[in-house]
Amino acid sequence: MRTMTKALGAAGIAGALAMTPIAALAQDSSRTTELYHIFDFKTPMKRAEMIRILQDGINPNISKSNTVTPIVMGPAPEKPGRFTLVNPFENSPYAGFVSTSQLSTIKQARCDGAVWISSAVRKVRGSQQLMITMCLFPYVEGYQLDVYAIDIKEKGGGLDARLGRALGQAIVGNSDNWTNKTILDVVRYVRSTAGATVSYVDGQPEFTGTPWEDGIQLAPSGADKKTVDTAPAPTGPKTDDRNDPINKESGQ
Repeated sequence: MRTMTKALGAAGIAGALAMTPIAALAQDSSRTTELYHIFDFKTPMKRAEMIRILQDGINPNISKSNTVTPIVMGPAPEKPGRFTLVNPFENSPYAGFVSTSQLSTIKQARCDGAVWISSAVRKVRGSQQLMITMCLFPYVEGYQLDVYAIDIKEKGGGLDARLGRALGQAIVGNSDNWTNKTILDVVRYVRSTAGATVSYVDGQPEFTGTPWEDGIQLAPSGADKKTVDTAPAPTGPKTDDRNDPINKESGQ
């Protein structure tokens, strides 16, 4: 009976997709979003153990990862470092061949002074490719974890692509929710395993509340989805008070 229910559900999805206007969905397209988050860990834990915990925390939600543990000599600084974004094609003769949309996917996070750098990918075929760079910066009170991510959502495509995407969402849910969960689960694992005091420094978009204090769950929780856009908004053009109709009538 359960098998028959799944088959009927799949058939229903396929039927709905087949009735969707072809012109609206047949074209392949993608949507790319950049985001970053910075977390502070107050802990006396040694670097090697902290790195091991971070690696164990990121593994469950990603497809693959490459890590580097640079040599950073001397005592921990008073203040932690911070990642910067670089364009590898800047001042390159090939820069003109890179489109604006492609540029966002080839930006690189530079983590000078980090003791651990991880480049990880979470890929859901036909639906999402999430590329994450994590940098661990030590300082006298503990560590800060800088997270930079490029989230690419695949849209449109033929019937096969749309059907695969719909079935995937029916099983694991919306890929948007997994983006935050992938990041937060690392922080949750550090908090529970290392006993670190966690605080949020900043990010775009910013998390609301303290979702890293929740336990790790199999699926994204409601807290994982709560973010707010705090980027400064345009103030608009400045106006000259002398052109204000009220000031003109009063003779000012």
